[in-house]
Amino acid sequence: MTEPAYIELRSRSAFSFLAAASLPEDLIAHAASLGYPAVALGDHEGVYGAPRFHQAAKKAGLRALVGATVTGDDLLLLASDAAGYQNLCQLITASKLRAAKGESRVEWRDLEEHSDGLICLARPIDRSDPTQTDLAAIRTLQRLFPGRLYLELQRHFDAQEERLNRRLIDAAGACRLPLVATNDVRHACADARRLLDILTCIGTKTTLDAAGRRLLANAERHLKPPPEMAHLFRDLPEAIANTRRIAEQCQFTLENLGYRFPEYPLPAGMSADAFLRQLTEQGARQRYGKVLSQRVRRQLEHELTIIGKLELAGYFLIVWDIVRYCREQGILAQGRGSAANSAVCYSLGITAVDAVGMELLFERFLSEERGEWPDIDIDLPSGDQREKVIQYVYQRYGERGAAMTANVITYRTRSAVREVGKALGFRLDQVDRLSKLLSRFEFRDDLDDLQKQLKAGGVDPRAPRVRMLVDLVQQIQGLPRHLGQHSGGMVVAAG
Repeated sequence: MTEPAYIELRSRSAFSFLAAASLPEDLIAHAASLGYPAVALGDHEGVYGAPRFHQAAKKAGLRALVGATVTGDDLLLLASDAAGYQNLCQLITASKLRAAKGESRVEWRDLEEHSDGLICLARPIDRSDPTQTDLAAIRTLQRLFPGRLYLELQRHFDAQEERLNRRLIDAAGACRLPLVATNDVRHACADARRLLDILTCIGTKTTLDAAGRRLLANAERHLKPPPEMAHLFRDLPEAIANTRRIAEQCQFTLENLGYRFPEYPLPAGMSADAFLRQLTEQGARQRYGKVLSQRVRRQLEHELTIIGKLELAGYFLIVWDIVRYCREQGILAQGRGSAANSAVCYSLGITAVDAVGMELLFERFLSEERGEWPDIDIDLPSGDQREKVIQYVYQRYGERGAAMTANVITYRTRSAVREVGKALGFRLDQVDRLSKLLSRFEFRDDLDDLQKQLKAGGVDPRAPRVRMLVDLVQQIQGLPRHLGQHSGGMVVAAG
């Protein structure tokens, strides 16, 4: 079998937060069923869904391309190599830092500084007339993305959209630019359109009855079979062929991402392994006495050898440095979990458990065979003392080298019932009653029990809007709602 000519390059997952209705795994599963060899995820101003998209694609035997939309939906940027992925992340970071929380502002200078390694799919629209293209923007993009700019066409049986397509085709001819087709996928299958409508209502704080043109006109923005897309653009075969050309140019996936520890400042002429060994030996003499027993020496040598083989000395130095700072500042810091199985962690003062004396198995913490990174959790006091440590990490690694970990807040039954109920137009007192009735109910359970529960609470389970509520709450549970901030988790990286 020959692989299809069409590759979907513009799809969004629920990690676009209320602007798309399918999880990354659902997009990949449907793409695999349609015979796609590769598919791209370009969530709105973020790459939050990319790891799950990548993992699902790996299991399904697909290649997951990475990108994001910026400046509204005008520009889709796809990473062709590792430098492109870094530039994409830096561009998004810069745009978020200069705007209010939940907003972003991409400027031309951002694109100029961070365009390398990125392929740009553009639909520059004149804001004063949505049927006209912004020729000045096209010319600027052509300069910023030489040989890497494509004008993007979409067809969803919409007359205004087709008028814009004609303008884009004319602009492509005038500027000698290639065209590319996409379907602007917002949900895996067509039947998820109703859920997307509800998410749109939640995001725009309106009801289904009042949403009007804020809702999409039809359910065409789902992942379609490649032959159907080829037929849809049968008058522009080059726009279909270019999807494959772009996919072949995008060699980067998260498999190539790698990770590099920040450059920990080392004494002159010393490697990270040598410095870690020196610190471990000094700490071991404080813990075990000046003369180390053969048993202690043997265990430390065993652990340091494995740490060296796995190139993890930098990780241990970073954790040691944080604990050292806490100790100097009089801040209580205690490592816990499987790290207590390590004599090196004990010697460095990271944990308080003598792994040798208690005959603990180091391999429960770190093993060559398991291929997993070590996990050292450090308990810190809440409040000002924890904040002091967080600020130290920022100072140590720079504001672009360290960041607070984000929590993904997902829909649970109560929040789902409340938000879906409002979008469906239920009165607030009805929403309150429904959320109380359904908050403890597991939707995996027998729906007959649910109907009995609703009847007992004075709600008619056969009413169309109640049935719609139950159905939509089932679908929305587990979808990302928004991002929150972890109380103490931090990401530290180089590059």
